[in-house]
Amino acid sequence: MSHQLRALLVAACAVSLSAAPSAPRAESADPQSVLVAPARAGASFADREKPDDLALRYYAALDQRARVRAEFSRLRRLYPNFEPPADLYGPRRGDIDEAGLWELFSADRLDELHETIAARRKDMPGWRPSDDLMQKLKHKEQRNTIFAFWREGRWLDIAAFARDSRYFAANADVEAQWAIAEAFARTGQINEAADVYKAIFASNEDKHLRLATMQKAMATLHMSDVEALLVEARKSSKGPDDEFVAVAIDITRARIVAVLRDERKDEISADELQRFESFAKLTREPQQLGLVAWLQYKRRDFRAALETFKAAIENGGDAMIAHGLAHTLRALDLRREAEEVSYAWRAPLVNNGILFLDLLERELSQETPPYVEPARLARYAAVTIESASGEGAQGLGWYAYNSCQFDVARFWFERAVAWFPKEATVYGYVLTLKRLRQDKEALELINRYDGLFPKLVELLFPDDYYHPPFPCDSRVAAKAHGPAVKMAGYIVPGPAGPALAAERDRLRVEAEKKEATTPDAAKVAAQTQDRERVLKAVRGKFPIAVTAENPLRFQPLSPVVASRSVSVPPAPIPVAAPVGLRPEPLTGKAPLVARRVPGVGPMPSERYGFILSPGWNAVDLATWPPASEQVAPLGTQWANQEADPAWIGQQKADAATKLSASAAEHVATAMAPRARYGAAPPSPNIAAVLSLPAAKQSQTR
Repeated sequence: MSHQLRALLVAACAVSLSAAPSAPRAESADPQSVLVAPARAGASFADREKPDDLALRYYAALDQRARVRAEFSRLRRLYPNFEPPADLYGPRRGDIDEAGLWELFSADRLDELHETIAARRKDMPGWRPSDDLMQKLKHKEQRNTIFAFWREGRWLDIAAFARDSRYFAANADVEAQWAIAEAFARTGQINEAADVYKAIFASNEDKHLRLATMQKAMATLHMSDVEALLVEARKSSKGPDDEFVAVAIDITRARIVAVLRDERKDEISADELQRFESFAKLTREPQQLGLVAWLQYKRRDFRAALETFKAAIENGGDAMIAHGLAHTLRALDLRREAEEVSYAWRAPLVNNGILFLDLLERELSQETPPYVEPARLARYAAVTIESASGEGAQGLGWYAYNSCQFDVARFWFERAVAWFPKEATVYGYVLTLKRLRQDKEALELINRYDGLFPKLVELLFPDDYYHPPFPCDSRVAAKAHGPAVKMAGYIVPGPAGPALAAERDRLRVEAEKKEATTPDAAKVAAQTQDRERVLKAVRGKFPIAVTAENPLRFQPLSPVVASRSVSVPPAPIPVAAPVGLRPEPLTGKAPLVARRVPGVGPMPSERYGFILSPGWNAVDLATWPPASEQVAPLGTQWANQEADPAWIGQQKADAATKLSASAAEHVATAMAPRARYGAAPPSPNIAAVLSLPAAKQSQTR
């Protein structure tokens, strides 16, 4: 209580004690209210009729609501028409004690704070909290809303809230600014995100906040945007230009990543790269060494990349490091070593399994197949079956076909057509069927893929190019390969023999001599009779009506069966088992001549007068329902994906929890395992690669 107010109250009490006895006595339970009387010394009769609200204002100033009510009751009994002054709390609201309200605010009990404010305003009409409290309460509620969205990954909601509620970055604390900038970056509003980071640098000189802000920007923006931010930050800084020296390594790391992702065109300085390489070698962290190795690989410095990848593997590198090592070995033409590395690390990373299949598939598909060890062929076949690889099955099919193992070739080409029906695969399958004298099945395939695979149609309508004779047509076929091995559920082709290449060269030389000695007149006469001969040969074979569906469906074998290395008793080679498929919505019979698929060149049959149909299914109009609404046929990849929880589990979980797409993305990112791939035990061949001297590594195989 101020001295002036206390003196005024004492004087009023003294006057009331000396007043006439006829003055009414207060009956309040509060003894202090007896000291307050409505009359004052020297007051006129008209003044005494006006209530003295000094005590009422005093108790209101102290926020003593019980005494305010008692004093108000006393004045109402004395003056029935008395009403509390409108400015009872207004002019003096700053003097009211708000300590309890601030305690609730500091404890983040905002709901209780709102209830307390509402109750106080009901008890004290005209009172309202201080502007400072209300402004800070509003900002805290907005901040809580932002971080509630952030925890759920609702980036679009954060960006919209920051705009619509006028909660601009300048009004937020640094943590809220970081959240807003991240939301802008994740929703593709890069310029807005960069502006928020610039605002932080412009309004803060704290070196720790500035450093943390730069780290946040590097985690959310592309490095090109971070580079512009670095320039702006150094302009706004009052300190030295090396304020970000503590994160210099991080900046270099981000620049290397940008180069690897083709997001940066400017070269990284040699000094900067040297510092990072020294840091990577000093820490011996596999991920840091891996970045250096991948950069060296991208710059085609394969020799240096090989040594760095080896160092990363030796220090606990994961399957992705092994992937880079395998690619580097392949670039150095050390394909055998690359094959061993990719095979050993195929389980932790599917890319290594794909690379393993690609490495040997090139050798297997050669026109003159090389000798491949039976153990390597068995291993390759097991991985192909386990992964249901169409490329791997095609490689084994061509290896078996070119080494005269037609039954084995049929087995692998069937699976290749089922898993990946491309032109080379179907072409090999048809050639194999023709060799096995299964002409009906071969003709069905040729007619089915007319309009899509020109090379396939050339088997009926030949081109004008020279084709050397096939070595398997001669007596060398029996000696062209070693014995095949039947496994549990599949068969491994035997290794190609050395006699095949010599026989192929002999036949080629004989064909060239015959071509050189044939008179030109005979060649012209043969070309003249070519049209009639071809049309006569295809009569009844093309065009014929066939189903448009691919009847082949194969599922991959279980890992236990696929990895079994022991042979089983001889058994018939399994063939494709047709399954029930949903028929195509044809309006009539299947077309006899298919339409050329967009992007595919003219068909060989067109030279002989065969006109292509207006639609691949003889229908020009769109079919209904659309493909996206149709039920996936059983046995297809589409059906397998729809039935796989790994493909649809996240969508079902999002629908059940009513999460938005952005929230689901954030949850999936937050819950993703952070552990590195489990280290695969290196095989003896990998150990040999790692210990291979540089001089020997330079020798190509």
